[in-house]
Amino acid sequence: MTRGEPGADLLFQAEIREVVRTAYRDIPAGAGPVLAERLYRREVVGTLPSAAVTWALGVGDPVAAADLAPGEVVLDLGCGGGIDTVLAARAVSGEGRVIALDLLPEMCERTRAATEAAGLAARCEVEVGEMEDLPLPDQSVDVVISNGVLNLSPRKSRALAEVARVLRPGGRLCVADLVVETDLPPEVLGSPAAWAGCIAGAVSERVLRRKLARAGLVDIDVAGHRGFSLDEVGLYPLFTPEVMELLRQLLPREVQQQVALSVIARCRRPEGADDTPLAAPSVAISGATPLAAIAPDAVEAPGVTVRHLKGVEDAQLKVLDVETGGSTPHHIHAHAHEGVVISGRGRLRLEGGDQLIGPGDAFSIAPREPHAIASAADEPLRFVCMDCLFD
Repeated sequence: MTRGEPGADLLFQAEIREVVRTAYRDIPAGAGPVLAERLYRREVVGTLPSAAVTWALGVGDPVAAADLAPGEVVLDLGCGGGIDTVLAARAVSGEGRVIALDLLPEMCERTRAATEAAGLAARCEVEVGEMEDLPLPDQSVDVVISNGVLNLSPRKSRALAEVARVLRPGGRLCVADLVVETDLPPEVLGSPAAWAGCIAGAVSERVLRRKLARAGLVDIDVAGHRGFSLDEVGLYPLFTPEVMELLRQLLPREVQQQVALSVIARCRRPEGADDTPLAAPSVAISGATPLAAIAPDAVEAPGVTVRHLKGVEDAQLKVLDVETGGSTPHHIHAHAHEGVVISGRGRLRLEGGDQLIGPGDAFSIAPREPHAIASAADEPLRFVCMDCLFD
């Protein structure tokens, strides 16, 4: 599928995932003991399987901050070489359980080998899966941990919505990841190594807090700030010598002293949230309105008007074509979404009745509102929709 083709993935999620897969498959090992002893206490590192230490690629110690208790069920999101899975399995003791999940089968095999070497395989399950589509039932885990993984997702809001879904009411999330407060050059942001190394996908602390809140998580605490200089970034084998030289050329000296910050973000799913969708951003009542009627955002450029749709953050934009007389199926989403009609005319079909839509009309769909979009009998319909039909 090519860029600009109707239905193309305008956020290039498949390409980003393939970049991550390729980068992690191509490196011969992780950053090793030098990085592991930077993130974990030395006496702890000495008790870990050597292969797991060799594959150290995290940015913090989420297990130490998660306050794990015996008997808890823990999801290790992006288990990598297995350090955090092993530490979590020790913390939850014999009655507890750890589910280790990673995008790459190779990493899953490394984690499985680490749990066996540590004598903890009996309380660990290792699965291949994507963080945006967790292969777990609703409300099935007590704690989710991750370490330098969330930033690998091109759809962080969707990943966090999945985390909220699988957490039990009162369940906790403890994530170690990078935040970036300075805009990086486009050449860096477009580098596959920068994506695989979490820098290109990093957001600011303010945005991270907002994404956690929009997923319905509460008691958000972001702490443990630790700077990563360019030399420390170079510990990660994902950053090739060519990329490191590019970073030295493009980044100002003051930025090189702190390219990113690692943080520990902790929050929880609220009690009594068992029946409430957690990832439902606010949206106007379902219906259609002329795009010109949406209040414009303030912009500094003269003669430019920007009207901001607010359906769902990290939206997956889709261009949909509905043939003459055709219709999408009736469907619902757990989140709000919005779209704009580009050409043609049709009907927005809601439980309260149909609304006519045409070029320049913006439609809003509330969370869990059944709807369909049909073209007119005499012409096809084309519209851009944020997340429509692609949950």
